[in-house]
Amino acid sequence: MWYVIRRLSLGIFLIALISAVLLILDRNQRKPNDKGIPSLITKQDTSGILIKKWKVSLIEYNNVLDVEEAEKGVMAGLREAGLTEGADYVIKVQNAQGDMSTVNGLVDAAVSEGADLLITLSTPTLQAALQRARNIPIVFTYIANAVVAGAGRSDEDHMPNVTGVYMEGAYDDMMSILREYFPFVRVIGTLFTPSEVNSVLHKGKITEAARKVGIGVVAVAANSSAEVSDAALALCSRKIDAVCQIPGNLTAASFPGIAQAARNAMLPIFAFQSTQVQAGAAVVLARDYFDGGRESGFIAARVMRGENPANIPFQSFTKTKLIINLEAARATGLKIPFPLLQKAGEVIGQ
Repeated sequence: MWYVIRRLSLGIFLIALISAVLLILDRNQRKPNDKGIPSLITKQDTSGILIKKWKVSLIEYNNVLDVEEAEKGVMAGLREAGLTEGADYVIKVQNAQGDMSTVNGLVDAAVSEGADLLITLSTPTLQAALQRARNIPIVFTYIANAVVAGAGRSDEDHMPNVTGVYMEGAYDDMMSILREYFPFVRVIGTLFTPSEVNSVLHKGKITEAARKVGIGVVAVAANSSAEVSDAALALCSRKIDAVCQIPGNLTAASFPGIAQAARNAMLPIFAFQSTQVQAGAAVVLARDYFDGGRESGFIAARVMRGENPANIPFQSFTKTKLIINLEAARATGLKIPFPLLQKAGEVIGQ
């Protein structure tokens, strides 16, 4: 009887000893970062080579040319950082086609499928990831402002699992173009979407930039794709000299309707998304979404190699490109000064 008890006691002691050793080892591997949050990053060897194949989920909100450019940039950044698709990571690209409930479903699916990293394109996809994937590293791009989206208090003080690249519209630069080359423009009009925090942010930014140079702004709300056409007609019936369309998910997807209303009213369009120059905008001053996505790809590679997102500040991307569509300008009677043409990175319809 005593022999059995001693054997059982020895077994219990060994189990407790092994459990204690495992807990100590796990504690060493999960050192808290400077925010007191356990690190989300996997181990890596001393050469910086990944010791596992990462499962990456890239989630997009809508399907427009600018999003495609940003996606290509992310892929290029991963390649240029020295990572090989298939060997170092597998990536699943999904697009919600502008439906918010689908965005939530895509994020939930990525979590349930064991994604190691989420790359989000657009404010709605980032916001869904912040709410539904709090224990997975997130790298964002193609957004106006991550702080406004709820990812942190500042570029340095942010949620520990999130980092990335943001790009606000080049509003001051566009106002300089209007004032120097198109002095007849005294009042501009734009559509915005109240339910999109990025759209509201853009409205405030363009209003502030316009006020600095003495240009007025008329903003008309559109809450759904069905409202865009009527909102565009209402905007163009106001006393404005040009449409200066701010970026937004709804307005980007519905831009042809905005362009048609402006053309019928003989109002030139100035815009901030490169895809809109092909759809009727005469002058576009766009952020370079490919290069912005590329920078996010570099950041994603850093995370996959072992850096903690909590220690990587949000990065502002300010590179722009000037694109002019002469056919669109002629359609509304807008004359493009030759000095501005010389500054353009691309001219369509020469």
